[in-house]
Amino acid sequence: MGELLDFFLHIDVSLREAALAYPVATYGLLFAVIYTETAFFPLAPFFPGDGLLFAVGVLAAGGLIHPLIIIALLIVAASLGAWTGYRLGRQFGAAMFKRFEWLDKRAYTRSHAFYRKFGATALITSRFLPIVKALVPFVAGVAKMERVRFARYNVLSACLWVASLVSVGYFLGNVPFIRDHTGLLVIGLAAVFITGLGITVVTKLVRGRQVS
Repeated sequence: MGELLDFFLHIDVSLREAALAYPVATYGLLFAVIYTETAFFPLAPFFPGDGLLFAVGVLAAGGLIHPLIIIALLIVAASLGAWTGYRLGRQFGAAMFKRFEWLDKRAYTRSHAFYRKFGATALITSRFLPIVKALVPFVAGVAKMERVRFARYNVLSACLWVASLVSVGYFLGNVPFIRDHTGLLVIGLAAVFITGLGITVVTKLVRGRQVS
């Protein structure tokens, strides 16, 4: 845990050293991280997606990576990752509900209705929520959301997520405080998103109990 915290606190240093020593490999590493975080939701808690995108923007502001190339590359990574999660859900989701009797069948039924009505909104907003960004595509696959509709909003949400966070880091990257405290800002950004997720979950639980 201490090593993980140290990595987040000095993520700017780690990325800078990687970009200087292995400039091409750094692009591949960033692609792999974003793809994995968005493709496999059980692994999502171990990846710093949102904060990493901000840190990438700061790195680009320092001239160590090309901002447009990295934005385009990570949009592809995020889109492919979510598509992988969607395909996994579509391929194995229904079998999971049949295989494991303890899974709530009503949730499976409700997910179909939900994604027919709110699938596009869920895909876009979930990009900015840790863990959920990888879970939503899987559930969309389970719910058999239309492929073309999913693909359209998957790419749109990936563009918004990657471009916005990298751009913020890029345009603020030359501010001395931002440049010198990138690690702390990454942790703060993660805390904000996780807090928002927690509030959303608690609110829904409270409302559910009130209705029942």
